[in-house]
Amino acid sequence: MACPASNVQGRIVWEPKRVEATRMDAFRRHVAQKRSLRLDNYDALWQWSVTHPCEFWADVWDEVDIISSGHDDGKGVRWESVLRDAKAPIYPPPRWFEGARLNFAENLLRHRGDSIALIEACEPSPGGEESRKDVLLTHDEVFQQVADCARSLRKSGVQKGDFVAAYAPNCIATIVAFLACSSIGAVWISCAADFGPEGVLERLNAVRPKVLFTCDGVRYNGRVHAHAEKVKQVLGGLQQSGLKLDLLVEVDYVGGLQPLLGATQWKEFLRNGMGEAHIAFEQQDFNDPCWVLFSSGTTGKPKAITHRLGGMLLQLSKEHLIHGGLNEKDVFFQYTTPGWMMWNFLVGAMVAGCPLVLYEGSPLKPASVLWDLAAKYGITVLGTSAAYLGALQRSGYNPKAALGDKLKVRQVLSTGSPLRAELYPWIIENVGDVLIGSITGGTDICSLFAGHNEALPVRAGELQARNLGMNVDVVDQDGKSVPRGGEGDLVCKSPFPVQPLGFWGQDEKRYFESYYATIPGVWYHGDHVSLTLNGGLVMLGRSDAVLNPGGIRFGSSEIYEVLEANKHVPPLDTIVTSVAAALKLPTGDDEVVVLLLVLQSDCQAAKDGKAFEELVKSVRGVVRSQRSARHVPRFVRRVQNVPLTLNGKLSEVPVKKLLNGASLSSVNSSTLQNPVRCSDMPQRRCASHIDDFAQLVFPDIDRAKFRFFLTGCPGRICRDWTRTQ
Repeated sequence: MACPASNVQGRIVWEPKRVEATRMDAFRRHVAQKRSLRLDNYDALWQWSVTHPCEFWADVWDEVDIISSGHDDGKGVRWESVLRDAKAPIYPPPRWFEGARLNFAENLLRHRGDSIALIEACEPSPGGEESRKDVLLTHDEVFQQVADCARSLRKSGVQKGDFVAAYAPNCIATIVAFLACSSIGAVWISCAADFGPEGVLERLNAVRPKVLFTCDGVRYNGRVHAHAEKVKQVLGGLQQSGLKLDLLVEVDYVGGLQPLLGATQWKEFLRNGMGEAHIAFEQQDFNDPCWVLFSSGTTGKPKAITHRLGGMLLQLSKEHLIHGGLNEKDVFFQYTTPGWMMWNFLVGAMVAGCPLVLYEGSPLKPASVLWDLAAKYGITVLGTSAAYLGALQRSGYNPKAALGDKLKVRQVLSTGSPLRAELYPWIIENVGDVLIGSITGGTDICSLFAGHNEALPVRAGELQARNLGMNVDVVDQDGKSVPRGGEGDLVCKSPFPVQPLGFWGQDEKRYFESYYATIPGVWYHGDHVSLTLNGGLVMLGRSDAVLNPGGIRFGSSEIYEVLEANKHVPPLDTIVTSVAAALKLPTGDDEVVVLLLVLQSDCQAAKDGKAFEELVKSVRGVVRSQRSARHVPRFVRRVQNVPLTLNGKLSEVPVKKLLNGASLSSVNSSTLQNPVRCSDMPQRRCASHIDDFAQLVFPDIDRAKFRFFLTGCPGRICRDWTRTQ
């Protein structure tokens, strides 16, 4: 049994055996010698990196060996300037590495030969046997497929600046399609296969792609989910908005399903471009767009965050190669879908030349599935979420006891939400002597502000350190630095190469207000944190109302829009308004979505329990079908009213505070139209026992079911609880 968090917080649970053998320390020594500096430790290197950005990022470029063309001063320098003004303000985002020309895919495909590059695995069949054989491709085979795919895209009319989209699983074909797209200079967008058609349409309509890659279906939780109907809805929606795709390509991922009418099959598409193993890599400006990722959409439509290719290449290379020490001998795994920024992080690991293991399916069906995969392929860096690690602990599964010496894992990376302090010693005891890298960043920068560092010790409950080149600080509401150990908001005080170019197709005002308006002169990220005396970061939660169940972030507006679009459909037509908020689990490592409904006072659902249950069933069904299973609210409650701001805007933060135990005095009633109604919110008060907690927050719930949900059970992740009701 792990120790209570209060006993382990800040305790060292792992230390590097030989700091001097790490790539991070080698980089420190190299910079110190090259620049004639005294950099005795990581803190000194970090401080220099944020006060001398031009020299630092130039040294990173050389260290990770960026392949580029364009400007050449005869001494190997491939750019005119790193920054024209080293003291440029953070807004507007400055241009970096002017004069450099490069290609993202060219840098990822630099490794050739017959060693394995990509391994594609999927969820086992319910009987335990593999549902289909794993697919392994060498570096040469991947290069050939990318070359064929790129030629086929060019034949279809795709050129630099066009959009190419995927509505597909985490598989080899999706990565090949991305690399081919990038080699041409086209801009990439991807949606997870489990997204509902409404969410996909919202994203595709924002960028108007020429090509869509999709699949026949996926396997999750022991079931095959055919994809055709969802794709048809997306195509119909695109047609209604006046967009006709130039090309639709379907990957035969599950197999045995009816091919989508009008789609070109993946293998046929590759044959159309078959030729030599040669790729004409489009040379692009460092600041050209590479991909568009979408925000969670808390206050409206998701933001189409446009990332620059040079910044992403340089930053991801720094994180994987220098911070993580990733190399050709490693095997890298990240549990993710193409709809999450961690998929881009996963693909970025190709710079190391090591095999990537791709997996599509439930991570807990059975509980051993990811660890069996780790043992089978010798995974050395295993990335997952804090919610998964908490669920694994509750399942009782012990990877170390089950697999012993078969496990080669040296790093466990955790993201999505803060990793509980007591899980750190549990990982050491149940996995092995591994670096535990809790990381933070997000879709907005598609990389990290702070995270893993193989040259530093790991302390329970802390991110190891702020990352090189990221001038991260913790400030109060006035923008003043908080003393170490104090709490405040995470900001970045100076420019960095992965600042987004903007929001595609949206005005500059929204971009400015998202990151730069809250505290002038800095990037405001919205994380509530503490910087420790050791230089680590403790993540205390989100400063805003983004929903984050299971480490998958999305905005409440994605739920509201579904309800609004179906308000004419009984019984959803009885909903007057609603508010969604996150409820933290007592274990502290995850949260669930609570949806509060204001109903018409004379409707049957407002008076009758059974009628309300039918309404809840309808709400969950429509959210699942039009968004995804991850969007489905775990609890739906009736309330008399919801808080509104003085200008009539729904105010979610007070709801979140009250749900999670804050007193009414914590809500600034002067900012609300109806402050007295805040007392209508169900509150979570101090409860030492799960049953007490259930009774206080949801007095009419079946407490046995609530206990089952909170404590979990072997072989199930938290979100699967809804299926037991």
